Amino acid sequence: MKTRKIRIISVAALVALLGAWAALFCTFKDNSLTFFPNLAYEAYALTDAASGGFSTSDISLHGDTISAKVNIRSGMAYPYAGVGVNLMSIDHRPATSRFDFSKFDTIAVTASAGRMKSLTLRILTDDPEYSHEGEYLSYRPLLATIPVESKANEVKLSLSSFAVPERWLVMNGLDHDDGFTYWNRAILFEISNGEGALRGIPDEFEIYSIRMYGQNRGFVNAMYIVLAFIIVVFLASQVLAGREGSRKKKDEKEKATQKQMAEAAKLLKTTDRSVAEIALAIGEKNVSAFERKFRKEYGKKPLAYRRENA
Repeated sequence: MKTRKIRIISVAALVALLGAWAALFCTFKDNSLTFFPNLAYEAYALTDAASGGFSTSDISLHGDTISAKVNIRSGMAYPYAGVGVNLMSIDHRPATSRFDFSKFDTIAVTASAGRMKSLTLRILTDDPEYSHEGEYLSYRPLLATIPVESKANEVKLSLSSFAVPERWLVMNGLDHDDGFTYWNRAILFEISNGEGALRGIPDEFEIYSIRMYGQNRGFVNAMYIVLAFIIVVFLASQVLAGREGSRKKKDEKEKATQKQMAEAAKLLKTTDRSVAEIALAIGEKNVSAFERKFRKEYGKKPLAYRRENA
């Protein structure tokens, strides 16, 4: 009965722990970060001046919206203009470290535009080999595009969709994309014109939100370890409860056998019944089994015991 009670308690504890585990896991398994609104990082007007271009951008914040009025003009390279976010500043102060995109899997941007049909998202990372502090063109760019409409629309994009443009690879003497991203060394995040922007004709796009989503990998890994520990402890408790139950049954059986043999010893000393009759009298039908048990208990066979104790 005690073993059964232990098992019931351990099962109830397992259910409670699994419920608490699931609640914690669902609550904290994901990372999320809002760049905008409530922008904590410094925003700036992005132009292609560093690439020898002459495009212009005039940005303004209207409550929960960033507006970028752009005019795309031809230059020495691909012309672009828009809005950038300095990931090396927090509340307009210098940050102590680079921004780590590796904590996230998805970026979600809500935007609208005038004539443009798409926007270009650009993440600039500090490549330890090719980048030089303060040299904009040396930073490793990771680009992706999102569709945009005249009405605000949220688009979610996997970070795996970002790729290094060929012009940067050529500029640094690379024949192909080497596969490095340095997501943990991001310094700038930029949004600029995409398909449909007409050169020399003013256009405008608006950003309503920029959010990042991802799995809290460190927490998730720790929670899986906790789950494994809970299961191991539960299984161990069941094994121990089973062993305890087996031990109790063995003890009870041994006590019953001792009681039987004590009764048999009394009959051997006080009566002249045969060994078979005494075995039946104490509830043992198998004479050989009776003799084996008696010898184990008293160290001698029943008849030898009778002769010595007659």
